[in-house]
Amino acid sequence: MAAAYLEGLGYEIVALKWRESRFELDLVVRKNDLLVFVEVKSSTGTFLGPPEFRVTPTKQKRIAQAASEYLSNLDELPDEIRFDVITVLWNKTGKPRVTHIESAFTADENQ
Repeated sequence: MAAAYLEGLGYEIVALKWRESRFELDLVVRKNDLLVFVEVKSSTGTFLGPPEFRVTPTKQKRIAQAASEYLSNLDELPDEIRFDVITVLWNKTGKPRVTHIESAFTADENQ
């Protein structure tokens, strides 16, 4: 769902559920010279808070480490990178509500 949403916005899907060693990324997408690492969270309700609250500082650090590993395998580095979060909230009728949070966090190694 998140990949289709991003494709509709003109992003190219570079990697879906990328894994290497102990690292994992939900989505890696590209738009021009921008490479975006996307964490996807879904939920059927908000009784425990919105899904994006599950992208904790610890999770952000793991995503940043995975992104660093991903970038180390590239022949050419992108001009710009960004970390986004996409949430999919499923209501009772089964219709999803997609929220895209651009630049949701940074790769601060001191977190």
